Amino acid sequence: MDLAEVIGRVRFVANVNACEKDKLVAFNWNEPGRWEVFLYRVDDGSIIRVTDSPEGSLDPELSPKCDRLLYHRDRGGDERFQVIVRDLASGREEDVTRDPEYYHMYATFSPDGERIAFTSNRSGKPAQLHVYEWGLIREVTGWSEPVFFFEWLSRRELVYVKGWYNTEVRLVDVESGVDKLLLHFEGAETFIGGVDRESRRVLFYSNVDEWFDIGEIDVDSGRWRWVYRSSSEKESPEYYGGSVIFIEFSSGKNWLRMLRDGKLETLDSGVSDIAVDGSLLAYTKTTSTQPSALVVNGRVVIDTTPEELKGKLVGVEAIKYESFDGRLIEAIVYRPSNWNGSTVIHIHGGPDAHELDRWSPVSQLLALQGYMVILPNYRGSTGYGRSFLHLNDRDLGGGDLRDVVEAAKLARRMGARRVYALGASYGGYLTALALVKYPELWDGGVAIVGFYNWYTEYEKEADYLKVYDTQKMDPNLFYDRSPIFHVEKLKAPILFIHGANDPRCPVEEVIKMTEKLRELGKPYELVIYQDEGHSIRKEENKIDMYRRIVGFLARLEKSSEMKPQN
Repeated sequence: MDLAEVIGRVRFVANVNACEKDKLVAFNWNEPGRWEVFLYRVDDGSIIRVTDSPEGSLDPELSPKCDRLLYHRDRGGDERFQVIVRDLASGREEDVTRDPEYYHMYATFSPDGERIAFTSNRSGKPAQLHVYEWGLIREVTGWSEPVFFFEWLSRRELVYVKGWYNTEVRLVDVESGVDKLLLHFEGAETFIGGVDRESRRVLFYSNVDEWFDIGEIDVDSGRWRWVYRSSSEKESPEYYGGSVIFIEFSSGKNWLRMLRDGKLETLDSGVSDIAVDGSLLAYTKTTSTQPSALVVNGRVVIDTTPEELKGKLVGVEAIKYESFDGRLIEAIVYRPSNWNGSTVIHIHGGPDAHELDRWSPVSQLLALQGYMVILPNYRGSTGYGRSFLHLNDRDLGGGDLRDVVEAAKLARRMGARRVYALGASYGGYLTALALVKYPELWDGGVAIVGFYNWYTEYEKEADYLKVYDTQKMDPNLFYDRSPIFHVEKLKAPILFIHGANDPRCPVEEVIKMTEKLRELGKPYELVIYQDEGHSIRKEENKIDMYRRIVGFLARLEKSSEMKPQN
């Protein structure tokens, strides 16, 4: 069995959206080998493919009348998404944004279906709210901080969240332009969930008291209250009939909870995406042993687990280890029964993210090959409270890297004879930094779509990421924390993988890095996919990437030296 091909062909469902009127659920599915939009009809159980584009189509949403569908499409993974609206009766598509020089994201219909809101940089500022109506697009916010979370409260009002950190929940009237503050907790992150348009209430979740707790705002009175609080992180709250449903992260897993009349009920585990419209509830779920499933009103509609992998997939456990300063760090661990004695430290990206019991194709592939895989949730990861989230403020590549290093030392104590680093995006950056800062610790590394020079990354990265890095990183540390300035210390071979159209970590990053490695005669391999961006989306490229990773590590298992390769 070619495990790289089997894993590369595993299908995934994501980005669900529901419309109760016609009992439809829209979702993304890469069943054709790329991300396309499908519809599930609740009444007869049929699944219909809607889109067919060489570039794929992402993030679908049905109109309130269920007669139209919008989705997003870019070119070659450049993430300059355009908003496409399709009439479901005729199949006619219209690109309503029509400007590939800019991105347009998170588009959503107004309650009457006449307007579309999205976030874009088309007015010269990063990720601001814009509204499309009758062929015209106008900007409705003009902040220097990005806007990523927003919901229609009425046909003329949008509730939105301003900023990355220390966020504000605000209300803007898209007709008059009046914009007012609804809720702000100084120094805290507050985001919004579902809205009840009839009672004009909005669910939110905030970490003002350390953990993300769920609250509710009465928009007209300005009053707010807590709905559910606990010593773990919550997200994605939605109104569901007379209850509130949400996702809670605990013990390395995501749990779907429902709060009704003060009583808490657990509905499912592994849930990653929720869609609610009236009585219609749809969600996706994913675990280490169940790659992806679509569940609608309690019924599993799609389960993408390949038959040839059933009963063979490696499950995970959550462990904790002590880091350099005595702090406990949680990690997700794959322990294959046929452990080959080598361990891969798989470093997540973000850094505002966390690993949990979910489908990780690279981790699963390596575990099936006999590698133990440790995925550390280093300081700065989400999921562990506000204090932990901010431990890496102005210190990226510092304490978080040392948490990764301690994970490698843990692997040695567990008996690993060889330890490799692997990661994508910020994880790719930390992989390269780990290999040059702690060269004696590693036997090799795989850096995927990373960045390697803080100066050039900050200059050329996507505008909204520049806002993030301005807040999170100290420019005085750029030199010390850039792998490219320490490559003379590199000892272990490293495989670089990148997309030529990457807008977040431009391909120039890896080109300059490998040029310097070649000058110094350091061992590396480089793969650039010309038709990909920050994510390797296309099936043939994913399979090729997985084969290259497995082959690279297999060669390191047999040899302690490699020659530089182009």
